[in-house]
Amino acid sequence: MSEKYFPFDGQLVEGKSDRVYYASDFANYFKPFFRNGIFASQGDGLMVLSLDDNMFISLMDGRSIIEGHGYQNDNKDGVKKMRIANSDIAQDRIDIVVNRLNKVDRMITTIVVKGELSDAPVPPEIVRNDDYYDLKLAEVYVRSGVDKIQQADITDFRGDEDACGWVTGLIDSINSTAFFKQYQVAYNAFVKETYDKAEDLFDLIRNLLDKDQASYLAMQIAELKAYPKVEPYVLKADQWQETADGLIYTIMDSRYTYLGSYWELIAEPDMDKNEQKLLTNARITSIDDKQDGKLIIHAVGVKPTDDIHISIKIER
Repeated sequence: MSEKYFPFDGQLVEGKSDRVYYASDFANYFKPFFRNGIFASQGDGLMVLSLDDNMFISLMDGRSIIEGHGYQNDNKDGVKKMRIANSDIAQDRIDIVVNRLNKVDRMITTIVVKGELSDAPVPPEIVRNDDYYDLKLAEVYVRSGVDKIQQADITDFRGDEDACGWVTGLIDSINSTAFFKQYQVAYNAFVKETYDKAEDLFDLIRNLLDKDQASYLAMQIAELKAYPKVEPYVLKADQWQETADGLIYTIMDSRYTYLGSYWELIAEPDMDKNEQKLLTNARITSIDDKQDGKLIIHAVGVKPTDDIHISIKIER
Protein backbone atom coordinates (compact mmCIF):
# COMPACT_ATOMS: atom_id res chain seq x y z
CA MET A 1 0.00 0.00 0.00
CA SER A 2 1.26 3.49 -0.82
CA GLU A 3 0.20 6.93 0.36
CA LYS A 4 -0.63 9.60 -2.19
CA TYR A 5 -0.80 13.35 -1.69
CA PHE A 6 -1.62 16.13 -4.11
CA PRO A 7 -0.78 18.89 -5.03
CA PHE A 8 2.47 20.37 -3.73
CA ASP A 9 5.08 22.62 -5.32
CA GLY A 10 8.08 20.76 -6.63
CA GLN A 11 11.68 21.38 -5.74
CA LEU A 12 14.66 20.71 -7.94
CA VAL A 13 16.63 17.67 -6.92
CA GLU A 14 19.64 16.99 -9.12
CA GLY A 15 18.08 19.19 -11.79
CA LYS A 16 14.66 17.48 -11.77
CA SER A 17 11.42 18.35 -9.95
CA ASP A 18 10.58 15.98 -7.09
CA ARG A 19 6.84 16.59 -7.56
CA VAL A 20 5.67 15.58 -11.06
CA TYR A 21 1.95 15.19 -11.72
CA TYR A 22 0.07 13.57 -14.59
CA ALA A 23 -3.42 14.05 -16.03
CA SER A 24 -4.55 10.91 -14.20
CA ASP A 25 -3.55 12.54 -10.89
CA PHE A 26 -5.84 15.50 -11.59
CA ALA A 27 -8.67 13.23 -12.79
CA ASN A 28 -8.42 11.06 -9.67
CA TYR A 29 -8.42 14.22 -7.54
CA PHE A 30 -11.69 15.54 -9.02
CA LYS A 31 -13.41 12.16 -9.33
CA PRO A 32 -14.68 11.96 -5.69
CA PHE A 33 -16.25 15.41 -5.94
CA PHE A 34 -18.32 14.95 -9.09
CA ARG A 35 -20.40 12.01 -10.31
CA ASN A 36 -20.25 11.29 -14.04
CA GLY A 37 -22.83 13.30 -15.95
CA ILE A 38 -23.96 16.62 -17.40
CA PHE A 39 -23.81 19.91 -15.49
CA ALA A 40 -27.45 21.06 -15.45
CA SER A 41 -26.64 24.71 -14.76
CA GLN A 42 -24.09 25.13 -17.55
CA GLY A 43 -25.48 26.53 -20.83
CA ASP A 44 -28.18 24.33 -22.35
CA GLY A 45 -26.80 21.15 -20.75
CA LEU A 46 -25.59 19.55 -24.04
CA MET A 47 -29.17 19.24 -25.33
CA VAL A 48 -29.56 17.51 -28.72
CA LEU A 49 -31.91 19.27 -31.15
CA SER A 50 -33.01 18.68 -34.72
CA LEU A 51 -32.59 21.24 -37.49
CA ASP A 52 -35.96 20.10 -38.92
CA ASP A 53 -34.95 20.47 -42.56
CA ASN A 54 -32.20 17.89 -43.15
CA MET A 55 -30.37 14.89 -41.66
CA PHE A 56 -28.28 17.04 -39.32
CA ILE A 57 -28.76 17.46 -35.57
CA SER A 58 -27.22 20.11 -33.32
CA LEU A 59 -25.49 19.90 -29.93
CA MET A 60 -26.19 22.84 -27.65
CA ASP A 61 -23.58 24.31 -25.32
CA GLY A 62 -22.79 22.78 -21.96
CA ARG A 63 -20.31 20.84 -19.83
CA SER A 64 -19.84 17.28 -18.65
CA ILE A 65 -17.45 15.38 -16.43
CA ILE A 66 -16.51 11.73 -16.93
CA GLU A 67 -14.26 9.85 -14.50
CA GLY A 68 -12.76 13.18 -13.38
CA HIS A 69 -12.11 14.43 -16.95
CA GLY A 70 -13.90 17.61 -18.03
CA TYR A 71 -15.62 18.46 -21.34
CA GLN A 72 -17.06 21.71 -22.65
CA ASN A 73 -18.97 22.61 -25.81
CA ASP A 74 -19.24 26.41 -25.81
CA ASN A 75 -20.61 26.93 -29.36
CA LYS A 76 -18.33 29.97 -29.55
CA ASP A 77 -17.69 29.30 -33.23
CA GLY A 78 -21.28 28.29 -33.98
CA VAL A 79 -23.56 25.36 -33.16
CA LYS A 80 -21.90 21.93 -33.31
CA LYS A 81 -23.68 20.01 -36.07
CA MET A 82 -23.61 16.23 -36.42
CA ARG A 83 -24.86 14.33 -39.45
CA ILE A 84 -27.21 11.38 -39.14
CA ALA A 85 -26.52 8.73 -41.81
CA ASN A 86 -29.12 8.42 -44.57
CA SER A 87 -32.22 6.36 -43.84
CA ASP A 88 -32.86 2.95 -45.36
CA ILE A 89 -35.58 2.38 -47.96
CA ALA A 90 -37.35 -0.42 -46.07
CA GLN A 91 -36.21 -0.66 -42.44
CA ASP A 92 -35.85 1.64 -39.44
CA ARG A 93 -32.97 2.06 -37.02
CA ILE A 94 -32.15 3.89 -33.79
CA ASP A 95 -28.90 5.89 -33.52
CA ILE A 96 -27.54 7.22 -30.23
CA VAL A 97 -25.66 10.43 -29.44
CA VAL A 98 -22.97 9.92 -26.80
CA ASN A 99 -20.46 12.07 -24.98
CA ARG A 100 -17.47 9.70 -25.01
CA LEU A 101 -14.34 9.67 -22.87
CA ASN A 102 -11.58 8.21 -25.05
CA LYS A 103 -8.47 7.44 -22.98
CA VAL A 104 -6.68 5.92 -26.00
CA ASP A 105 -6.74 9.19 -27.96
CA ARG A 106 -6.84 11.32 -24.79
CA MET A 107 -10.03 13.25 -25.53
CA ILE A 108 -13.75 13.60 -24.87
CA THR A 109 -15.96 14.07 -27.93
CA THR A 110 -19.66 13.94 -28.76
CA ILE A 111 -20.40 11.47 -31.55
CA VAL A 112 -23.28 9.64 -33.25
CA VAL A 113 -23.28 5.83 -32.99
CA LYS A 114 -25.25 4.25 -35.81
CA GLY A 115 -27.80 1.55 -34.97
CA GLU A 116 -28.71 -1.65 -36.81
CA LEU A 117 -31.54 -1.84 -39.35
CA SER A 118 -34.59 -3.80 -38.20
CA ASP A 119 -38.38 -4.00 -38.34
CA ALA A 120 -38.27 -3.49 -34.56
CA PRO A 121 -35.01 -1.56 -34.04
CA VAL A 122 -33.16 -1.26 -30.74
CA PRO A 123 -30.47 1.30 -29.90
CA PRO A 124 -26.75 0.37 -29.74
CA GLU A 125 -25.31 -0.36 -26.32
CA ILE A 126 -23.23 2.36 -24.69
CA VAL A 127 -19.53 1.53 -24.13
CA ARG A 128 -17.97 1.55 -20.68
CA ASN A 129 -14.62 -0.13 -20.14
CA ASP A 130 -11.01 0.72 -19.19
CA ASP A 131 -10.50 2.77 -22.38
CA TYR A 132 -13.91 4.30 -23.13
CA TYR A 133 -16.84 5.66 -21.13
CA ASP A 134 -20.09 6.87 -22.73
CA LEU A 135 -22.77 9.24 -21.50
CA LYS A 136 -25.87 8.79 -23.69
CA LEU A 137 -27.35 12.19 -24.46
CA ALA A 138 -30.14 11.10 -26.80
CA GLU A 139 -31.63 8.47 -29.09
CA VAL A 140 -32.53 9.37 -32.68
CA TYR A 141 -35.23 7.27 -34.37
CA VAL A 142 -34.44 7.10 -38.10
CA ARG A 143 -37.56 5.93 -39.92
CA SER A 144 -37.30 4.30 -43.33
CA GLY A 145 -37.49 6.64 -46.30
CA VAL A 146 -37.11 9.94 -44.40
CA ASP A 147 -34.84 12.75 -45.57
CA LYS A 148 -34.88 14.86 -42.42
CA ILE A 149 -34.78 14.43 -38.66
CA GLN A 150 -37.58 16.08 -36.67
CA GLN A 151 -37.55 16.93 -32.98
CA ALA A 152 -40.19 14.26 -32.36
CA ASP A 153 -37.64 11.67 -33.55
CA ILE A 154 -35.21 12.59 -30.73
CA THR A 155 -35.57 11.14 -27.22
CA ASP A 156 -33.63 12.92 -24.47
CA PHE A 157 -31.65 10.60 -22.16
CA ARG A 158 -29.68 13.17 -20.15
CA GLY A 159 -31.89 12.69 -17.10
CA ASP A 160 -31.57 8.88 -17.16
CA GLU A 161 -29.33 7.99 -14.21
CA ASP A 162 -28.11 4.76 -15.80
CA ALA A 163 -27.44 6.13 -19.29
CA CYS A 164 -26.19 9.61 -18.37
CA GLY A 165 -27.43 11.65 -15.40
CA TRP A 166 -27.02 15.19 -14.08
CA VAL A 167 -24.23 16.71 -12.03
CA THR A 168 -25.86 19.36 -9.86
CA GLY A 169 -23.11 20.11 -7.33
CA LEU A 170 -20.38 18.69 -5.15
CA ILE A 171 -22.89 16.30 -3.53
CA ASP A 172 -24.09 13.39 -5.64
CA SER A 173 -27.68 13.66 -6.82
CA ILE A 174 -30.20 12.23 -4.35
CA ASN A 175 -32.03 9.07 -5.30
CA SER A 176 -35.71 9.95 -4.96
CA THR A 177 -36.95 6.34 -5.11
CA ALA A 178 -37.00 5.86 -1.34
CA PHE A 179 -38.82 9.17 -0.81
CA PHE A 180 -41.42 8.24 -3.41
CA LYS A 181 -42.02 4.87 -1.71
CA GLN A 182 -42.58 6.66 1.60
CA TYR A 183 -45.00 9.04 -0.11
CA GLN A 184 -46.84 6.13 -1.76
CA VAL A 185 -47.28 4.32 1.57
CA ALA A 186 -48.60 7.49 3.19
CA TYR A 187 -50.91 8.16 0.24
CA ASN A 188 -52.33 4.62 0.30
CA ALA A 189 -52.97 4.91 4.03
CA PHE A 190 -54.71 8.26 3.50
CA VAL A 191 -56.94 6.82 0.77
CA LYS A 192 -57.94 3.84 2.94
CA GLU A 193 -58.67 6.09 5.91
CA THR A 194 -60.76 8.40 3.69
CA TYR A 195 -62.83 5.50 2.36
CA ASP A 196 -63.36 4.15 5.87
CA LYS A 197 -64.55 7.54 7.09
CA ALA A 198 -66.85 7.85 4.06
CA GLU A 199 -68.40 4.47 4.90
CA ASP A 200 -68.96 5.55 8.51
CA LEU A 201 -70.51 8.81 7.38
CA PHE A 202 -72.76 6.98 4.92
CA ASP A 203 -73.97 4.61 7.65
CA LEU A 204 -74.84 7.66 9.75
CA ILE A 205 -76.66 9.43 6.91
CA ARG A 206 -78.43 6.28 5.73
CA ASN A 207 -80.49 6.23 8.88
CA LEU A 208 -81.71 9.76 8.10
CA LEU A 209 -82.66 9.12 4.46
CA ASP A 210 -85.40 7.13 2.82
CA LYS A 211 -84.55 3.85 1.08
CA ASP A 212 -84.28 5.27 -2.48
CA GLN A 213 -81.88 8.08 -1.49
CA ALA A 214 -79.70 5.67 0.50
CA SER A 215 -79.54 3.25 -2.45
CA TYR A 216 -78.53 6.07 -4.81
CA LEU A 217 -75.66 7.14 -2.54
CA ALA A 218 -74.52 3.53 -2.20
CA MET A 219 -74.45 3.20 -5.99
CA GLN A 220 -72.35 6.38 -6.33
CA ILE A 221 -69.82 5.17 -3.75
CA ALA A 222 -69.60 1.74 -5.43
CA GLU A 223 -68.92 3.43 -8.77
CA LEU A 224 -66.05 5.49 -7.33
CA LYS A 225 -64.52 2.36 -5.78
CA ALA A 226 -64.55 0.67 -9.21
CA TYR A 227 -61.87 3.08 -10.45
CA PRO A 228 -59.21 3.07 -11.77
CA LYS A 229 -60.30 0.87 -14.67
CA VAL A 230 -58.08 -0.58 -17.40
CA GLU A 231 -60.05 -1.45 -20.51
CA PRO A 232 -58.99 -2.69 -23.96
CA TYR A 233 -59.35 -0.26 -26.85
CA VAL A 234 -58.67 -0.43 -30.58
CA LEU A 235 -57.25 2.50 -32.53
CA LYS A 236 -58.93 1.93 -35.91
CA ALA A 237 -56.72 2.48 -38.94
CA ASP A 238 -59.48 4.23 -40.91
CA GLN A 239 -60.20 6.77 -38.14
CA TRP A 240 -56.84 8.55 -38.23
CA GLN A 241 -57.17 11.97 -39.86
CA GLU A 242 -54.33 13.73 -41.68
CA THR A 243 -53.98 17.48 -41.07
CA ALA A 244 -51.41 20.14 -41.91
CA ASP A 245 -49.86 19.64 -38.46
CA GLY A 246 -49.78 15.82 -38.57
CA LEU A 247 -52.24 13.10 -37.54
CA ILE A 248 -55.19 13.25 -35.14
CA TYR A 249 -57.35 10.49 -33.67
CA THR A 250 -60.54 11.34 -31.77
CA ILE A 251 -61.96 9.16 -28.97
CA MET A 252 -65.53 9.91 -27.85
CA ASP A 253 -66.59 8.68 -24.39
CA SER A 254 -69.12 10.32 -22.08
CA ARG A 255 -67.33 8.96 -19.00
CA TYR A 256 -64.47 11.38 -19.55
CA THR A 257 -64.83 14.86 -18.05
CA TYR A 258 -62.16 17.54 -18.16
CA LEU A 259 -62.26 18.25 -14.41
CA GLY A 260 -63.50 14.93 -13.07
CA SER A 261 -61.46 12.15 -14.68
CA TYR A 262 -58.09 11.19 -16.10
CA TRP A 263 -57.20 8.94 -19.03
CA GLU A 264 -53.94 7.25 -19.95
CA LEU A 265 -53.09 5.25 -23.09
CA ILE A 266 -51.16 2.04 -22.34
CA ALA A 267 -49.40 -0.16 -24.91
CA GLU A 268 -50.23 -3.84 -24.44
CA PRO A 269 -47.19 -5.83 -23.17
CA ASP A 270 -47.96 -8.69 -25.59
CA MET A 271 -48.56 -6.40 -28.58
CA ASP A 272 -47.28 -8.02 -31.78
CA LYS A 273 -44.29 -6.57 -33.63
CA ASN A 274 -46.38 -5.13 -36.46
CA GLU A 275 -48.57 -3.15 -34.05
CA GLN A 276 -45.49 -2.05 -32.08
CA LYS A 277 -43.97 -0.70 -35.28
CA LEU A 278 -47.21 1.05 -36.28
CA LEU A 279 -47.51 2.69 -32.84
CA THR A 280 -43.84 3.71 -32.79
CA ASN A 281 -43.92 5.10 -36.33
CA ALA A 282 -47.07 7.09 -35.57
CA ARG A 283 -44.96 9.14 -33.09
CA ILE A 284 -47.73 10.24 -30.69
CA THR A 285 -46.76 13.62 -29.24
CA SER A 286 -49.70 14.71 -27.05
CA ILE A 287 -53.32 14.11 -26.00
CA ASP A 288 -55.77 17.00 -25.96
CA ASP A 289 -58.09 16.39 -22.98
CA LYS A 290 -59.62 19.85 -22.60
CA GLN A 291 -63.15 18.86 -23.69
CA ASP A 292 -65.73 16.77 -21.83
CA GLY A 293 -66.46 13.44 -23.54
CA LYS A 294 -63.65 13.82 -26.07
CA LEU A 295 -59.93 12.96 -26.27
CA ILE A 296 -57.84 13.96 -29.29
CA ILE A 297 -54.54 12.14 -29.92
CA HIS A 298 -51.92 14.14 -31.84
CA ALA A 299 -49.13 12.39 -33.77
CA VAL A 300 -46.45 13.53 -36.23
CA GLY A 301 -45.32 10.27 -37.79
CA VAL A 302 -46.63 7.77 -40.30
CA LYS A 303 -50.38 7.09 -40.48
CA PRO A 304 -51.09 3.54 -39.21
CA THR A 305 -52.26 1.18 -41.94
CA ASP A 306 -53.79 -1.37 -39.56
CA ASP A 307 -55.69 -1.41 -36.26
CA ILE A 308 -53.64 -1.03 -33.04
CA HIS A 309 -54.81 -2.79 -29.85
CA ILE A 310 -54.03 -0.81 -26.70
CA SER A 311 -55.50 -0.35 -23.23
CA ILE A 312 -56.96 2.77 -21.65
CA LYS A 313 -56.61 3.47 -17.93
CA ILE A 314 -59.51 5.53 -16.56
CA GLU A 315 -59.35 7.25 -13.18
CA ARG A 316 -62.03 9.33 -11.46
